[in-house]
Amino acid sequence: MRIGIGIDTGGTCTDAVIYDFEKKEVLASAKSLTTKQDLAVGIENSLNKLPDHLVRQAEIVALSTTLATNACVEGKGGKAKLVLFGGDEAFVMRAGMDFGTYSRDDLICYETETTYAGVVKREPDWNEFVRVLHERCSDCDAMAVAEVYAKQTGSVLERKASEIIERELDVPVVCGYELFHDMNFLKRGASALLNAQLVPLISRFLKAVGKALEDKGLDIPIVIVRSDGTLMSREFTQYHPIETLLCGPVASVMGARELTDSPEAVVVDMGGTTTDIAFLRRSVPMSATDGVRVGQWETFVKGVYVDTFGLGGDSAVRFANDEMFLDEERVIPLCTLASEYPVVTEELRKLAESKRIHTRWIHEYYVLQRDIAGRSDYSEDEQKICQALKERPLSVEQVSRLLGTQPYHLNTKRLEQEGVVLRSGLTPTDIMHIRGDYVNYCTEASVYGAEFVARCLFVEREQLEEMVYDEVKHKLYTNLARILIERQYPGIGKAHISEQIKEVIESRWTAFKTGGKTVGRGRNFIDIDFHVPGVFVGVGGPTRIFLPEVAQIFNGKAVIPEHAAVANAVGAVVGKIAFTVSVSVTPHYKAGGKDYYTLYYTGESRRYPVYEFQEALTLARKKVQELAETEAVKRGIEGTPKIQIEETEKFFVGTQMQEDVVLTAYVEAE
Repeated sequence: MRIGIGIDTGGTCTDAVIYDFEKKEVLASAKSLTTKQDLAVGIENSLNKLPDHLVRQAEIVALSTTLATNACVEGKGGKAKLVLFGGDEAFVMRAGMDFGTYSRDDLICYETETTYAGVVKREPDWNEFVRVLHERCSDCDAMAVAEVYAKQTGSVLERKASEIIERELDVPVVCGYELFHDMNFLKRGASALLNAQLVPLISRFLKAVGKALEDKGLDIPIVIVRSDGTLMSREFTQYHPIETLLCGPVASVMGARELTDSPEAVVVDMGGTTTDIAFLRRSVPMSATDGVRVGQWETFVKGVYVDTFGLGGDSAVRFANDEMFLDEERVIPLCTLASEYPVVTEELRKLAESKRIHTRWIHEYYVLQRDIAGRSDYSEDEQKICQALKERPLSVEQVSRLLGTQPYHLNTKRLEQEGVVLRSGLTPTDIMHIRGDYVNYCTEASVYGAEFVARCLFVEREQLEEMVYDEVKHKLYTNLARILIERQYPGIGKAHISEQIKEVIESRWTAFKTGGKTVGRGRNFIDIDFHVPGVFVGVGGPTRIFLPEVAQIFNGKAVIPEHAAVANAVGAVVGKIAFTVSVSVTPHYKAGGKDYYTLYYTGESRRYPVYEFQEALTLARKKVQELAETEAVKRGIEGTPKIQIEETEKFFVGTQMQEDVVLTAYVEAE
């Protein structure tokens, strides 16, 4: 019997499974709360719930995590800056915001006047560069570097800047050429910056996993799910965390495929923070065509197509102008917080019985996640808040009184964005507890929190419960409709869904909720219906509650497989290490024909005269084999990898002019 352990650390829960590779079945599963203060605790809690004799037989641990994805959706991550060679700041801010969310303070730009042929006409003043690093970047957790035409220059500026940064700041440096070879340097730079922001996040995660395994006495290989569903080693992941983007959702797709026999399916994974949508076609996950996009970040990461939006069991239930809404922000459910801190239940009881009405969310609490003691870059008020939270979580009103202000003037935005503190508040998970659909924590705290919010909205608590459930289904439906329309009609997706199409989507929801009755004056001229031919496969804890009714609106069927709640962990353990590397020989033209060839590989380039084309091609074949073997070791493949090399000659469209000779090695573990 060959056994593996699959672990998924999500924003809310940490799941673990024992998987038998020979029988292809789950032998045991467990679920525990993710402990953000110390991720190792949540991992150990899940491992401890698994049969110990099976855990000790495991040969490998495979991980998936939504940490990187959630950080993008929530705008959280480590502190990093991007050094960009080849564009002035105004141009980058104007053109680069299509690819990510960053500010002028995140950028250090140098105009290098680099030509397309790879000639750098103006290098930075490197002494001045050192001064700027110490002045602006001394508090960074990691740095990113990218340059225009890096392929043509051999990434000469990226390499030099990286050496200087490592020497001067002693922090991880991520170069664009190490991640992607695509031409758009603004998109490449944004991806490199995002990767740098994720480095400290994923580093803490990997350390936590290592500690949990060490405490269990396990010394076995660790692999992590990539965005395309394959696996990579722990060591490789530490400097390439961007490749874990959507790895949690991707693992859920792989898990859904493993747990069901539905070859055509829409996979819906609802967790605590996000809902992720993917597709199975002929039992194969559909791939993203232009790179993974999460939140405001558009990257070059190649992966399985996943559309992610902020909706989960731990979405904050909030109100404004007498209207209830579900915020995309994840908060700790009141029931969960009160289970750890019983005093919260008593304080919420007093608030519920006080008959007070407020326009602010004074029922919410702040919970400390990271200690910032001694950090001079945080304000006196921020330090004061965090010092007080060391004792116990405090409500919004309690923190306001601590600072001698009112809830209206309380500003904790930075502490929340940087993950120093996390809020706790009313969530769909709390409503599930009240209704008995999911009961694992302190239901009493959920009841008191719901009574306060209902009173602020001038409705009964039972009405609020129905409103929350309806809004979860509504958001799930509207996002599913948008995604399905975009996939069916790509032109609409590229131009973004218009207000008119949104109105059509909304009308179908209204018709369903009113039993098909006409809304408004007169009769409908046309009734629009949606039909999804495949099934909706629901994975993740809350889908069994919300997906079946939503599937009906699409005249479809929801399938909730056994072990659906731990599908991500299953998807992680059934993956394998695989990747590709490429080398190209590219001709350059002048009037009258070819001028020379350039051999490009891993951020380096060599120029050859036209008559030495065969020599360049011979070296390219040698290099792609060497790179495949070297990369296999870095990514954690033990033994001899399986390598297949494909050679492709490309031509410019509509001509016989040679564009490239590309050698691609497809590598996977035996």
